[in-house]
Amino acid sequence: MDELDLVRLDRQISRTALAWVRWHRRLRRGAALEHDPFIGQPFVSRDGFEQVRGRPDDDPLRAPTLRWLYRLLLDKACLPALVELARARAVDPHTLHQPASVSLPLNQIFARVLSDRARSEQWLAEWERSAGPAAELERRLWERRREVAELLRVDPEAFESPAEGLPDRARAWLVRTQDRADEFRVPELHLYLRATLGFEAHAGWPSRLNAETLGALFRQTRLLDSLPLEPGPLPAALAPASFLRGLARIGAGFADALAPPDQPFVVANDASGLRRLAHGALFAGLAVEPAFVKRELRLGSGQAEVHRRSLARVILLETRARAVRVILRDAAHAGDRAYRQTFEEMTERLLGRPLPMALTGAIFAPRRDEPQRFSAIFLAAGRARDLLEEHDEDWYRNPRAVEQLRAEAALPPAITVSNRALDAGATELERVLGSMLD
Repeated sequence: MDELDLVRLDRQISRTALAWVRWHRRLRRGAALEHDPFIGQPFVSRDGFEQVRGRPDDDPLRAPTLRWLYRLLLDKACLPALVELARARAVDPHTLHQPASVSLPLNQIFARVLSDRARSEQWLAEWERSAGPAAELERRLWERRREVAELLRVDPEAFESPAEGLPDRARAWLVRTQDRADEFRVPELHLYLRATLGFEAHAGWPSRLNAETLGALFRQTRLLDSLPLEPGPLPAALAPASFLRGLARIGAGFADALAPPDQPFVVANDASGLRRLAHGALFAGLAVEPAFVKRELRLGSGQAEVHRRSLARVILLETRARAVRVILRDAAHAGDRAYRQTFEEMTERLLGRPLPMALTGAIFAPRRDEPQRFSAIFLAAGRARDLLEEHDEDWYRNPRAVEQLRAEAALPPAITVSNRALDAGATELERVLGSMLD
């Protein structure tokens, strides 16, 4: 495979990756179950992977192309399992008699757990009763991922993790935040889920959650000016935490829109999405920045204190959940038995009591890019501190900060992060959360 072939392959990977993302979004809704986004893409194969691996180490396209091919090969090999799982979660109906006589797919039952506050416990009981088959499919999916990695003679951490030893760092984060989390510990899962939604921070948000209303929060800044934002499907407005997730999507879209157009696709876009996730976490963090809360959400001092404390609890619990998923992902690569045992251990850490092993894969299920999601939180905390020090508390409005952020996002993304940066970000995040929760 000569240099020209790699350039042509880059264009093919770009088209295939876009098709995959669009299809996967539909799949999560239970649509397009019969579609195969890899039809007509013979380069997504073991042979194609080995050809690229055989390129000289000093070829600048070798490493990023391998990362993208590995991601696409993993998705292609797991396609039947992903479709089966989507069908179990989003399509197959479950007939319920309590708390209402309805027939709903699993995802919609869980949505009722979050939205129907008066009957969340009953909805959760029905969801737990129905979740077993989907949980088993999730565990099989991780078995398939492990098989593919072994077939390709690939260490998943080498291709998918931005730093060494992240499971250990995840455990360390759980330890250093344990005392703070104990202040909010509830042994019942439905109460834990409620705590992650931040209902007390209800004031100030737009009446609707969509790209237009979230974009309007940035009306006093040029941060998003003239960008073709494509944040993808936004979460339903179930609670204030939904707006944090929406802001994260806007931040990820910001990074995507500024990806350097003059670079090959595999260079301009990280296969595991560290940059876009870090920008997402940075934008979500604006929801607790005093200047943003005062000026964009227009909350008075009393409301602002309630708002920030409530969302600080949400962020604390979310970071701990991400740490758990990093640990569970590592266990899933070790096999089903390790996955189930670790699930029991980790849910006891979060809730004070373990959830049944049968729910392994049904809740707190790790995603493929969990190492990036976990790392992104600390990168964003460190970056927010730097921006505040350089450009004051309303940095998101400052033209120099805006120019700086847009210029940085237009560079080829880093795919790794130093332990020093992670440590600094963890220290800053712990400090910020402590100041809001005290």
